[in-house]
Amino acid sequence: NLLTMNPAIGWAALGVILLIAEVFSTTSFIIPFAIAAFLTAFLAWMLLLPMGILWQGLLFAVLGAALIPVCRRLLLRFSSKTPDINQY
Repeated sequence: NLLTMNPAIGWAALGVILLIAEVFSTTSFIIPFAIAAFLTAFLAWMLLLPMGILWQGLLFAVLGAALIPVCRRLLLRFSSKTPDINQY
């Protein structure tokens, strides 16, 4: 039953779904939200989040928004520096 399920399983499942979506989108925009879902799942699993699902959702949203610039900076640092073939 979904109503009695451990919230950590739901957050981990959302993280997997977001990673699969990232593989198909290749935009690198979904990665921070997948990481935020996995962090929320980990915190819920460690029982550090004895709060309701609404507070967990708020934590997920805040973590996702906070991880956008961090992931962008990391992706830009480790991306290839090959020149664009369309520039003359």
